[in-house]
Amino acid sequence: MKNKPHLVKIEKDKNYAWCECAESKNQPFCDGSHTKVKEKYDNIVEALIDINLISSSDELKKLITQNDKNPVLFKAEKDIEVNLCGCKQSENAPYCSGAHLKL
Repeated sequence: MKNKPHLVKIEKDKNYAWCECAESKNQPFCDGSHTKVKEKYDNIVEALIDINLISSSDELKKLITQNDKNPVLFKAEKDIEVNLCGCKQSENAPYCSGAHLKL
């Protein structure tokens, strides 16, 4: 994750997957790392349930699992350079909304 946008060239009619989880090594695009992040959170929740620190309906479980982030899929309408969000806080994901200026 970085606190400024990624300036990238996108090609008309090509599909893209913008990384929302911030774990991809191919920023700003998805490399599948979100599946490892989800697996990690799932394992943490299971362990906390197993040792009776939380229940399966606990608010903490909901808080942990709401961090599941999937890629944002989009198709380029034309050949263009765009600013894709790097801070993962954009109100217009996958495009930069300037949210990084408030961090």
